[in-house]
Amino acid sequence: MDGLSPRERLVLAAIELELRRSGEHLASRLNEFNERAAQEGPRRFADHVSRTEVAVVAVMVLVLTTIVTLVIVTCGK
Repeated sequence: MDGLSPRERLVLAAIELELRRSGEHLASRLNEFNERAAQEGPRRFADHVSRTEVAVVAVMVLVLTTIVTLVIVTCGK
């Protein structure tokens, strides 16, 4: 937010305040976002990924690679 003018910051703060009044769930999400934004490092907005999710993606990549390889080999003959 360094590139915002004082007026833009004021408008943004007013919008955020109105949104906070509109619902508890939204307010908690805004608080969570602001906490993450205050953190340093590249993982501040990253979600946790389980080992199962990583394994499923790896298997899908292997299956698709195998299919593409088979198509290329069989079409080349």
